[in-house]
Amino acid sequence: MNSSSAHHIWRKFKVLMAVQFAHMTVYRAEIVIWMLSGTLSLIMGLIWMQQAASSPNGEIGGYTAQDFASYFIATWGTAQILVVWVAWELSFDVRQGTLSPKLLRPIDPFWMHYVGHWAERIVRLPLMFVLLVIFALLTGAHYTTDVSRWLAYLMLVPLAFTLRFLLEYSIGLLAFWFEAAENFQELVWVLYAALGGLLAPISLYPAAVQMIAYATPFPYMLSLPCNLLTGKADLGDALRGWLILLGWTLAFAVLQAVLWRRGVRKYGAVGA
Repeated sequence: MNSSSAHHIWRKFKVLMAVQFAHMTVYRAEIVIWMLSGTLSLIMGLIWMQQAASSPNGEIGGYTAQDFASYFIATWGTAQILVVWVAWELSFDVRQGTLSPKLLRPIDPFWMHYVGHWAERIVRLPLMFVLLVIFALLTGAHYTTDVSRWLAYLMLVPLAFTLRFLLEYSIGLLAFWFEAAENFQELVWVLYAALGGLLAPISLYPAAVQMIAYATPFPYMLSLPCNLLTGKADLGDALRGWLILLGWTLAFAVLQAVLWRRGVRKYGAVGA
């Protein structure tokens, strides 16, 4: 790719981001409601904090009440960045036929959805940061001051988001063959929450469940970045997790491309 092509792509990206950002600001009130409704990890944090405070030695599995607060607040913040709804949008487009005009645009619908999700993060982040500070002050949550771990966190989370986006996009593409592809999304969300560490730190699970969890990408998407910030994981864990996430991301990128090619062919064959 020469510099002219790179500049052209960058200009298209800026225009697309500006359009999607303007679109997302229209929904800023809804975004706040979505943020406040996604409090499962905070509720689980309160439960675990109470359990640790009432235990004889003041901890459970090496987690004190303050450790649980740190972990679940970090989990809530990370989960906010990983929120993806593209499966629902794509499934709707396929079923209702609204995908057709999008196919006529000079850009793959994938990129419109992907950039749109990042634009929504820009709208979401300021309030999310304020809430994180408030939650941390109220609970006494504490995080590492090691800059390298924060940098590792910033390397992991965008890749985790991209993987989750590709996973959900692939689920949305199943609408070419199934009437209610969103049902697959609900099943995947349950696995994501249970095996990703949204309900409890992975280290508290039985050994067999931990083995199953680490055979999936979910702990590396959610639990690992949070453990980095709370000092429960080191840079070696981060590097290993990043490589695993990269492998899963490439696999789902291939799967998404295959599903899209075959799905659009089927979509066109029925005259949609």
